[in-house]
Amino acid sequence: GEEKMYSLEHILYIVISLVVIGLVLFAGRFIKNKMWKNIFLLFWAFACFFFHISTMYTTFFTNGTGIGNAYDNQLFPIYFCNYMMYLLLIASLWTNKESKFFKIFATFVAYGGTFGALITLFITPPQVGVWAEFQAALSHSCLLTGSLWLFVGGYVKISVYNLVPYTMGLLSCGVVGGVVELIFFLGGRPSPNAMYLVHGPAEMPEMQWWMIALLMLVIIFAFTTLWERFTRKKEDRWYKTAKDLEWYFPPKKSKKVAEGGEKLD
Repeated sequence: GEEKMYSLEHILYIVISLVVIGLVLFAGRFIKNKMWKNIFLLFWAFACFFFHISTMYTTFFTNGTGIGNAYDNQLFPIYFCNYMMYLLLIASLWTNKESKFFKIFATFVAYGGTFGALITLFITPPQVGVWAEFQAALSHSCLLTGSLWLFVGGYVKISVYNLVPYTMGLLSCGVVGGVVELIFFLGGRPSPNAMYLVHGPAEMPEMQWWMIALLMLVIIFAFTTLWERFTRKKEDRWYKTAKDLEWYFPPKKSKKVAEGGEKLD
């Protein structure tokens, strides 16, 4: 039967998943080479994707018809975490991870993937004996690992200014959700409630999309303020200095003339 939220199995999966992810990220901190850091990110991004679509292949071999089954959220980015999965894939394949645009893009993916994975981890109990359900849990665990690696691996810096690219990313969710709703409408299919634009999730129907978005922004602000309290000197906190903006917009280095008359780049 269907697992109940916070059953023993659900709690065990949450604990085991978080412990394993913590150990994996701790081990990842010892990776110093940029190429291997990128490969580490690539592995978790593709693991997330392959677990997500795996039932299309397992049903092909097991349902006796020779035809694989696909759920709507395997074909379209209906849910927030589906969207984050695809963005994590793009981030892992991005060639120049030092670019300004990548930092902005990766910031949204890091926070969004973490939110999406954690929400699912805590409100959706896995059915270990049913692969169609358990693969979703594994996919979200990989999403959480890859998203957190963007922080741990040094791709994204924790800063209150991350609220700006995250807000931009949330607006893109509305666009994606609207496009998915239009595709279903034109295809004569019922509304998939993409990005919860129509109504709140089944577990929290009273939570409208704008409430969820606003809550995410508040959590990021509160977490960052608390983080800086323990990791930064008072004069380096967001309300004292704007130097974190240099992470996205590094100052241009001007050429100086050395004493010998030689230009230094």
